[in-house]
Amino acid sequence: MRSEVQARSGRLEYVETIRGLACLLLVAFHVTGTNLTDGLMLDQWHPLRVVNDGLDNSRMPIFSFISGFVLSAAIVSVSQWQGAMLSKVKRLLVPMAVVSAIFYAMRALADYDQQPFLSIFFVQYAHYWFLQATFVLTALLLTVSLLLKGRSDLAAVVLLVFFVPFFIFVGRWEPNVMSMFQGSYLAPFFLSGHLFAYYLRHRTRRDEGDLPAWLTVVLGVLLALLLVVNTALVLELLHLPRPIVNVHRVILGLCSALFLFLFKPRSKILFYFGTHTYAIFLFHVIFTGTTREVFQKLWPAMPPELIFLPAFLMGLFGPILIEKLALKTDLTALLLLGIDLKAQRHKAARRKEETAQAVPGAWAPVIPTAPRETG
Repeated sequence: MRSEVQARSGRLEYVETIRGLACLLLVAFHVTGTNLTDGLMLDQWHPLRVVNDGLDNSRMPIFSFISGFVLSAAIVSVSQWQGAMLSKVKRLLVPMAVVSAIFYAMRALADYDQQPFLSIFFVQYAHYWFLQATFVLTALLLTVSLLLKGRSDLAAVVLLVFFVPFFIFVGRWEPNVMSMFQGSYLAPFFLSGHLFAYYLRHRTRRDEGDLPAWLTVVLGVLLALLLVVNTALVLELLHLPRPIVNVHRVILGLCSALFLFLFKPRSKILFYFGTHTYAIFLFHVIFTGTTREVFQKLWPAMPPELIFLPAFLMGLFGPILIEKLALKTDLTALLLLGIDLKAQRHKAARRKEETAQAVPGAWAPVIPTAPRETG
């Protein structure tokens, strides 16, 4: 039986498809605008506004669920913890700092009113808050896993017990250091994704097959009902106390992610965008915003619906072009994408050498190597 959780170097087709779907929803959201005075400046009842706002508790929870799902956090030594943390600094914080600074500079040139420059590296700024919050959640999971001698599943449970009531009952605080107000919102999905991956691995080892189809149907029906409620809340047709709304947000986010993971959609187009999600996430607002403003200045009376498609497409393919260019050098790959090409080449060469030495009859030079460090 094919394992539900493949080797970290591989890609599960349905996971990348889900990631691609979430990516398309995110780009569409930023083209439409985060509020009534942003983006295409559509009114509250415009179909694009209703759909985008109705999905506001599904998009980022799905992203965060995937982040937890693919994270390897069975940390058993300090050196392994250090290696994992350094990897996450490179992957999350380096491009967050560089790309957010570029975005800040572009907005400054366009005479936007913005927060102090240095604050963007430590508090919420634009959509880059997701990277700050994900880094903190990852660091917490890795650290607690180390303290529990590699039991990342137990570590996730401990953090989940803390974060769920914390998010439900604690209001916003300032300063929002490392975007942890949003991090408290993402935590249930990030940790649940990690626990779901752990559960699937053990289910596969017991050869129990896929989860029952009726569970997917039940989740699908529940998700549809929750989306209706969420849309009613967005349109202010329904009013609930804040703790109840937060409980609804947690349940809706989990149902959105779990339904897709049980449904296992597969699409070559979505898979393609899923494999480029990080670049699209980092750079899409630069392309969507620029395209939208060009159209609005050249044709002020142009219907916003006609601007949506070109801005949406630019938000997808512009970042992919940037990614391809960034991968041409080690420095730009690291700064713009958080990818350490030199380390990847070293690992690939080491794997090739080990494979050659392990194959009977295969010739390989005998080169003394130092003992391999954990992590």
